[in-house]
Amino acid sequence: MLAGGLIILVCIGFISHSLERNRLEKARQTAELTARIKVSRQATGALPGQFLPAELGTLMLQIEISLLERLQRMAKSQDVQQRLDQARAALAEGQVPSNPPVVLDSEARGKEARLQLENLFKQLQQAEHDGLIDNATLKQWGTHVRRSLITANLETFNATAKQAMSQGKPRVAKLQYERAIAFITKLNNPSLAKHLEQYKQLLKRAEAAVIAQNKADEGQPSELNAGLAEMESADELWQKKAVYDD
Repeated sequence: MLAGGLIILVCIGFISHSLERNRLEKARQTAELTARIKVSRQATGALPGQFLPAELGTLMLQIEISLLERLQRMAKSQDVQQRLDQARAALAEGQVPSNPPVVLDSEARGKEARLQLENLFKQLQQAEHDGLIDNATLKQWGTHVRRSLITANLETFNATAKQAMSQGKPRVAKLQYERAIAFITKLNNPSLAKHLEQYKQLLKRAEAAVIAQNKADEGQPSELNAGLAEMESADELWQKKAVYDD
């Protein structure tokens, strides 16, 4: 009887441990799926329209539906079911995510666009790992994301340089063109040779404008000139550390 009692206690302990382990694993998977759906929605919703073709929007909606289906099987939630029904209806009616284009005319906007592109690609990689999309689809949209990242960088350089030139700040424009040239050179991509030459020409114009401005300001130091010189010095230090954030 004593031995039987011990065996029963051991069995109860083992069963309790297994149930607790299963409960924790279910909670972990639920949290992971919830986080993935949230990040996917944020990336799709915040991505500038020029980087989100309808086909990609449709694919991200299909992935979201698959994730919601998995979450509903685990959580059995009325809220999840409602979100799933809405996503299915949107897909059936062709209401895929569609965002307006965004002019990347500041470092902040450029950085945000690149962040969302990277988040979106991570979601595609995870979807391929889970069997929600095939490898060919991942490669197709992976190429699109990489090209979009390059475009986002160059758009930011170009827009901020043009803005600086229009504001009479050729030194700032010169620094942006130098960044663009360094970025393209680091990529070492023959298809960008034309862009590289264009930015070199733009750099020459900016340098000429800087020389003209220096002659005009010669002998007339000002707080503006000091501030521009300080910005140029800081950017040179930044260039020694890295070509760009990406």
